[in-house]
Amino acid sequence: MPLGIVDLRERPHHADAVAERIWNAFWKRNGAPLAQVREGLDAILKADAGVPFALVAESDGKVCGNVLVIDNDEPARPELTPWLAAVWVDEPFRRKGIAAAMLEEGVRRCGELGVARVHLISRPALQPFYTGLGWRVLEEGVGKHGQTLYVREPGAVVS
Repeated sequence: MPLGIVDLRERPHHADAVAERIWNAFWKRNGAPLAQVREGLDAILKADAGVPFALVAESDGKVCGNVLVIDNDEPARPELTPWLAAVWVDEPFRRKGIAAAMLEEGVRRCGELGVARVHLISRPALQPFYTGLGWRVLEEGVGKHGQTLYVREPGAVVS
């Protein structure tokens, strides 16, 4: 299974598939329309460089995962930027290091852009996964869903 991680701007034909994954995983249950997610991706596709950007994991030319790098992913913490968000790997591809690789690539690219700190928020149950990848817990119980907020410095050595 040859795997590649690329910028969605290099593979815009994947935008519909990425939008559908993000919508199904994170937005559908809240009543947000799929078109709203797709419009957000269109804005990312039109961005020339820097934040925002989206990464997709491809296996044999098909999308199997995605991560977004956006200005903000938590309204309770508007001062923090940028954020890795919408981390998703399709079920058959899980537990193969794809999410970790996408996260690492997102952090690396942020570092190339001169970003000093990258943020991420998740369900508390995922804390061992993220801390195992070098993300530090910044705060727990954040926002209306009581999520865990993490931070990572590009270039920091992960032990």
